[in-house]
This record gives sequence, structure tokens and C-alpha cells, in this order.
Amino acid sequence: MTRSILNHRYLMEESEQRIERASHSGGQKERLIARRILENKERHQSWTSSHCRLLKFVVAPSTVEAQFYKLRQSAAELTDRQAMFCYLRDNQITVRRRRILLKAFHPNAGYTMTVIAEHDGYLKAAASVICAIHLGKKICRDGDFTKALADYDEAYRSYFCVYCDWVVAEAEQRESSTKPLLLFLKNKAMDKRSALLSAGGGLGVFPRLRRAGPCRSSMEHLVPA
Repeated sequence: MTRSILNHRYLMEESEQRIERASHSGGQKERLIARRILENKERHQSWTSSHCRLLKFVVAPSTVEAQFYKLRQSAAELTDRQAMFCYLRDNQITVRRRRILLKAFHPNAGYTMTVIAEHDGYLKAAASVICAIHLGKKICRDGDFTKALADYDEAYRSYFCVYCDWVVAEAEQRESSTKPLLLFLKNKAMDKRSALLSAGGGLGVFPRLRRAGPCRSSMEHLVPA
């Protein structure tokens, strides 16, 4: 049976309904994320706009296989965007070291505004991941998607955590022997990313992961020279 090309309006409606359901019937983490999005009008509008752009990226290709690939690619990038906030939330580090770390990623922004932006970005990315998983399971019938995304999330966070520790150590001029570990964790995360992008099969040869500048949507810059 030939699968239909994904429709942007339909995917957006499915996403909005998924967030609404998550706000009262999802797991605790999902409920908190969904409620934070819905309870703030400005944040809700901002998330709607960003998620709308994301879905336009997903439906742009002319084949359903390429659209599924774009959905998985987007989910990986959304996972990357949550890494900084998760690191700050889950690790007990001093305010001084938080400032060092945030300055390394946002050299031209103030500390308070950066913290607010990271939290806001985390919520919006997390909400879109909830929707991406829903779309992958219900619309795309992509059975491997959820596990592959969870595996990549775990691998990337492990890598990002060690990288952040290295950034702080360098700023404090402390010796660090983490480069071999960073290279190992990077390769592991890249393998999990490749597995995520190929989840579902049937797409043939995938594009090579591009090298990117200093943004968390790629890991290429996160290995010290």
C-alpha cells in the first residue's frame, strides 16, 4: 500500500491535540512541559510558530520516505537543544561555573537572559519532541523511532555532560584528561544518531551528517582540539 505524503495542516493539528492531551493525561514530565507551554500565552504562541516552521521543514520533501527522515532529523536536533538546560538542572554546579559555561555558548548575551532563554528553549524543544514521537508512532507507523530517539538522547547527554565539564576546567586552567573520553562518547553518540536517522528502514543511503558551526544542533564543534 502506498503511503500518502504528509500534510502540514494535519500534522500541526495532531501536534496541538497531543500537547493538549499531555497537559492532563500524560506522564508527570509530559504534563509539566505541556502545562508550561499552554499556561503562558506568549510562550504558547512562540512554540506554535516554531513547531509550525519545523513541520514545514518535515513536509517539504516530495516523498514520504524523505519526510520521515526529516522528522527523525528534527527530533535529533530538538534533543540537542535541550542538553544545556538538562545539564544545569541535573548537576550541582556553582553560579560562577554556570556563568563560565553559559558564556562559552552565548558569548554576547547576559547571564540572566541566557538562563531564561535556555529554559524557554528547553520547554519548546521538549514539547516538540512529544509531538514528534506521537507523529512517528501514529502517523508514520515508525516502530523503531521512539527507542532510537531515547538511545540517542542518553548518548548525547552523556557526551554533552563531559564536554561541559571540560569547558569549565579549561576556563579555570585546570588540567583535564577527558579528551579521549570525549572522542569515545562523541563516536558513540554519532552512532546512535545514525541509528535514529535510519530508524524505520527503507530509505537507502542517508546524507552524511554535515559539519556545522558552534551550535548545539551538531556535535562536530564539541571536541577540543
